[in-house]
Amino acid sequence: MDAIPRASSNVTVEYTDPSGLFPSIKPFILETLPLRNLHWKSPNRPLRSIDSLHIDLVPSQTTSEDHKRLSDAVSSTIPHRRHQIPGLRQTPYLKIYILSCDDNETYKTTTRKEVREWIKTHGTPPQSSGSTLGSQGNHNAFEWLIIHVVSGAAETVEKPGTASKWPGRGSSTVLEKFKADFNGSSKSAVDRVAQLRIPKSESDKRPAELAGQLEDLDMKLKSSILTSFDSRVSQYEEDIRLKDSQRSLPGWNFCTFFILKEGLARGFEHVGLYEDALIGYDELAVGLDAALRDQIVAEGDQHGGTFLSYTSDIKAKAEKALGLISEDGEDDAEEDDRNSRVKKVDEIHQSDENDYSSYIALDEHHFPLDPNKKPYREMILANNISVFDFRVYIFSRQLTLLLKAARAPSIRRGRLSDSQVTGKPGKEPKDLTLLAEVCERASEFISIGSRTLRHDLHAVLEDVEHDRNEPRVADVINNIVYSWTYSAVSQVLIQTATDSIEMPKTSLRNTRDLMNTAVLANFVAGTRPGVPKRSSSLSANTLTLGQPSSFENLSPGLHNGAQNRTLLASLNPDGSIQQKTGQLEFASSRGNLFLYARRTLENLGRRHGWFKNWRDLGLLYDSETEYAVTGLKEISLDETGEGSQNYTAAESRAKPFLRGIENPHLMAAVKSAKNFHFIYEALTDQIFCYYVSANRTRSAEMAMADIAVIRYRAGDYATAASYFHQMTPFYSSSHWGVLEGAMLELYGRCLKCLGRKGDYVRILLKLLGNYAGVAQSGQKARDFQSKRINSAPLLSFSPTARTMVSNYVNDLFESSRSLLNGLSVPLKDFFGGIEVSPAIHHFKNKDGMLVQLSLRFLLGNSINVDSVKLRLVNSADVHSSEIWLENSGDVVLKSTTSMVPLQSFVSVHGKYLVDCIEVRVGNILFVQHHGSPSSSLPAGLQQPSAGESGEEDDHPFVFCYPPARGLEAKLSPPYHINLGELRTIEVALKSGWNNILKGNLRVKPATAGLRLRITDASIVDGSVTLTGNGELGQIDFTDFGPNSSAKLSIPYTVEDDQTSLSARLEVVYDTPDGQFSYFSATSIISTLPLSVNVQDMFKNDSLMSRFTISPAMMTPLRVLNCEIPSSDIYKVESGIYHWETLDVFPKQPASLLYKIIPRRDKPLETETSKRSLALTIDFACLDEECLGVIEDQFMRDIGSSKFQQIARLLTPRLLDAFRSQWSANDLETISLIREVEMLSYERVQWDSVTSSLGGSFGKEVVSWLKEWHAQHPVLPLPDINTAVPNRQIIIPVDVPEIQIVHTANLSIPKPSNLTHATVGEMIPATLTIYHTRRWCPVENREPESSLEFSYELLVNPDIWLVGGRRRGNFTAKEGESRSFTVMLLPQRPGHLLLPGLEIKTFVTQMSDPEFVSAPQRKLVPCEVDYQNHAETVLVSPNLRKTTVNLDVSGGGGVGSWLVESERRVGITG
Repeated sequence: MDAIPRASSNVTVEYTDPSGLFPSIKPFILETLPLRNLHWKSPNRPLRSIDSLHIDLVPSQTTSEDHKRLSDAVSSTIPHRRHQIPGLRQTPYLKIYILSCDDNETYKTTTRKEVREWIKTHGTPPQSSGSTLGSQGNHNAFEWLIIHVVSGAAETVEKPGTASKWPGRGSSTVLEKFKADFNGSSKSAVDRVAQLRIPKSESDKRPAELAGQLEDLDMKLKSSILTSFDSRVSQYEEDIRLKDSQRSLPGWNFCTFFILKEGLARGFEHVGLYEDALIGYDELAVGLDAALRDQIVAEGDQHGGTFLSYTSDIKAKAEKALGLISEDGEDDAEEDDRNSRVKKVDEIHQSDENDYSSYIALDEHHFPLDPNKKPYREMILANNISVFDFRVYIFSRQLTLLLKAARAPSIRRGRLSDSQVTGKPGKEPKDLTLLAEVCERASEFISIGSRTLRHDLHAVLEDVEHDRNEPRVADVINNIVYSWTYSAVSQVLIQTATDSIEMPKTSLRNTRDLMNTAVLANFVAGTRPGVPKRSSSLSANTLTLGQPSSFENLSPGLHNGAQNRTLLASLNPDGSIQQKTGQLEFASSRGNLFLYARRTLENLGRRHGWFKNWRDLGLLYDSETEYAVTGLKEISLDETGEGSQNYTAAESRAKPFLRGIENPHLMAAVKSAKNFHFIYEALTDQIFCYYVSANRTRSAEMAMADIAVIRYRAGDYATAASYFHQMTPFYSSSHWGVLEGAMLELYGRCLKCLGRKGDYVRILLKLLGNYAGVAQSGQKARDFQSKRINSAPLLSFSPTARTMVSNYVNDLFESSRSLLNGLSVPLKDFFGGIEVSPAIHHFKNKDGMLVQLSLRFLLGNSINVDSVKLRLVNSADVHSSEIWLENSGDVVLKSTTSMVPLQSFVSVHGKYLVDCIEVRVGNILFVQHHGSPSSSLPAGLQQPSAGESGEEDDHPFVFCYPPARGLEAKLSPPYHINLGELRTIEVALKSGWNNILKGNLRVKPATAGLRLRITDASIVDGSVTLTGNGELGQIDFTDFGPNSSAKLSIPYTVEDDQTSLSARLEVVYDTPDGQFSYFSATSIISTLPLSVNVQDMFKNDSLMSRFTISPAMMTPLRVLNCEIPSSDIYKVESGIYHWETLDVFPKQPASLLYKIIPRRDKPLETETSKRSLALTIDFACLDEECLGVIEDQFMRDIGSSKFQQIARLLTPRLLDAFRSQWSANDLETISLIREVEMLSYERVQWDSVTSSLGGSFGKEVVSWLKEWHAQHPVLPLPDINTAVPNRQIIIPVDVPEIQIVHTANLSIPKPSNLTHATVGEMIPATLTIYHTRRWCPVENREPESSLEFSYELLVNPDIWLVGGRRRGNFTAKEGESRSFTVMLLPQRPGHLLLPGLEIKTFVTQMSDPEFVSAPQRKLVPCEVDYQNHAETVLVSPNLRKTTVNLDVSGGGGVGSWLVESERRVGITG
């Protein structure tokens, strides 16, 4: 097949036109081209669809000319033999014979003979050649077709012939005769005749049937081409299988097999099946590798020839570069070439800086990856090809197929003649995914090809004689390889260039685009779909005082938010454009190719000393430091194999050898450093733009970093600083510590040169912090097995590194002095081994506490700090309390662990978390927060997080407690409660060893609705002087000497009923040693510990009151005394003895009965308060009694030991353990047996507090506690407990005011002979009623004349029937008795309760005289003392004798019956 690009892209159709009709029908044929929607189905392949197929219409050639041409592209030196390898020629898939015949006579005499002769000569289908490779077989299979052309003028000429002599048969047209003669007679015969009726001239109207004829011609063209193609593919596949089966035979030649299989691939290419063709070349590439492996292991010429080590053009190129060969006029040619390249450099400088094509432009005849550059196929067939050329040819064919499949613009431009032929040059959509694959394959192949080329060059130099100048030889090899590599990359970039992707409209090289460049990362992350937003870690890890905390705001003038929004809009002018498929992959792969080109340029520039790494800038993060820290060493991968040479210093200073560089841009770049940097920046700019378009923000940022280093080397510090300003957040967020450090150091140098001290200080802080962090991480990596990492000194770096760190530290503090505002940075960046001891210490003779902080300086031997502070917050976070501790003098922190004591004159109790550590040096504040981000706020403004409790164990803590002899303030419920007065709470104060001159007490409510009446506070007990009136919400006191105690009572009110009250005690007091503070947060139970219910029973002359006393909670009570004192109006008699002790349980309350008798000589008072009595109950709560005994025993024991100083740490833990673990059953058991079973050491959970003591002292405490538990398994409760004072409650008892108290008696006469009543017999009874009014004051009594009474006997008709006056109304005076007779009839035998009685009292009210109506009655409350309330009467049946017969044989009572019964005659005794 041909190597002409045009022919290799289309199917050839040959036409024979003896009459010269083709020009007239050509426009109509072109209307059907390219052929659309072809479908080919092979028996062993899936269905293939061809969207469009271009065809080349060529005139027929003579057989001799056809045999002379072996390849259209290159004249072959091998004569064509018909039996040679098939696939070397391109033959037509279809042959067309064009003719015109007007009448039947002409057809019979001339035309039919000519057509048959043409079919015999040109259109005879090839005969099957079986499976022999020597015959052509169906490799050149084709079909033939006859096109009969009828012009418009011929319509009238073409007439049927003379009438047939045979009846019933009419004459036929010329077309019908063609079909009858040449289509065959079978039903499956192919129709090979088509007719086109064309107009005579262009102005004539088209015949109506022309459209159908063109459609018929289109179908015949498709069918014929597909038939030929199917025959060829079948033949090729059969021959390939045969040839592949002979692979193991001696003499098998891969080159011959390659030409055969490539013929099949080219066949697929002809019809547009590029994917199948590409698969064929991929298989050939794998086959080449296999052949190379076989050649290495094979012996002799087992596989029919070997590949050349190199080709003659490579040898000539190497010899010419080394000067081993020369030609006449060579010097002049080199001079002309040099001048042309200098001119090329000037054109580059004058061109548009954003036009990348200026730096990769290459003429097509210089393309290294061109399948037509050499006669590759003839070289392959002759076994005269090297491995390098073989690989180049295969990849160039793959490249061509991918570009065609992707419809690349470069292929469209190369096929301009095709467009002219087809007449349809319309714009076709590009397949960006395939273009991306082109770039990816090219990157991989160029890397392999460069290594292969380098190997061939070494083979050349081993065979030729030269002076063995190793540096020059290496330069020549590198120059040739780099030139080929750069040219190959340029070719791929040129051929894949398209305007179908969206590129950012900005340039790194243009100063006016710096702001646009600075926001390109935001453009990608903010406007592209599917890209996560990136935030700078600098802003998260850097805290400032009075200034923004992010390094992104170090230069506020660089850009602001409003500018960003405007610039972002300009970067993406049309945001509505939908992203194309494969755009990201294509942009990314092109960016990789530009990076490949730049690295090639770097290799050349490095030999001239123009390209230097950032490690060559004398940075703190040099390779030595990085290796010392991370243990990793960078190895250059740019040079491989024998091409990597280590030159001496003298050789490296020699001028590099430039011969062998053929690419004009590389030659221009190595002429001067200016040109080198110019092209380097141009390539980097393209890398940046393509990576941004591909959403590869990190790679784009790295390209920006390369430009920044170049600008820094050039002394353009302002521009470099702008770039570094964007780089530092990027590397920080990517966790690239070494690269971030290098960028920060260069950024700092730029800022120092620009005189921007504020930004310079911030960058130095970040730089030194990162350096210290990397040093720590390296140390931890090396000392992983060591348990003393935090206390170990820094790693030993080189003297240079130590000197640079020292200079930076000095420069940092020197520059920070001129800052107006302070800066805040993380403490851990500069200090390590930070640890807070959980054990506190106390002063010997005053209140307060000491906490020890240990840390070490990471960047030097020592540092003088101004202050060290520590903030503690309460772990419970109930009252958001915080404590600040600080050092008392100057502190020097060294590189080894330094211990800093921090003190505070505040006394608190509880577990406190280390929230913040501050170290101040001048204007720089080093801060470390251990809590949540909100911990930087004041404690009162913090909001507890949902997961804070789960993370509490990870925070360092300090267990705080007051000194044993220090001030103590405690909030407790009152021990004396009077329900007739305001509720109160009590505050107990103990001065301890303090001589308090003055002080103030604040009680801050922590319960909603709680209001303390501070102004009404009073002293309950103790010697203390209160001053002030409490208007400021505090209680001021004075003269509170050592070992003094006092108890204050504070009334309070609360809006809603609360079971508990919380408050915070704050005591600030002055002693001769200074001012001190005491803080305590307490919750007390506000619910009364007991409940009292009363039940009153009025009598005529007394009131019986029953009081039921029960615990209000589940805690048993011990009632010590209960009394109601008599008053002037009432005399009280108790039902129990004085000071009789009662144990009261929730399910067993105490019931007390009191008799209240009005004094006759004292009238009742109208005011209720004067008639009230008071119930006084002295009691003790069992839990308080038990805790008091436990506390008293523990305090006595620990006070006699050497651990007295931690008594106030251990005692609350012990009492809290009992409080939380006691159950109701435990308390009932203790109340019954009067003994307390001690909890074990483990159940008390002493470890929660002893762990804070640490060291040997903590172990001694643990041993003592375990021994104490062993010695006290049970503690008895004394009958009289003096450890806890008894509690007393006074409950007002109001005597009810009752208008009337009735006394009623239902009497039954009892004759001497009456023993019992009988059922059905009447029982006479008399109801007697009288009343008294003594229980109501005279002033409140209703008039006696208006009183009316009614009574009613309440009976159950199933028990009693009542006869007589069951109910009735009556009137009576006070003390007057009224009697009523009734008859009771019992209804059943047994002890029957007497009927109940209800008496009501009414007051008659006179109605308005204007209205005539009955008087109205008002019900008056009254009480009834029914003396027969619980009396019963024994009622027996009215039978004297009963006889019952029992049948023994019967069961279940069936056999028993009543025999007789005798009733009572009367009541007998």
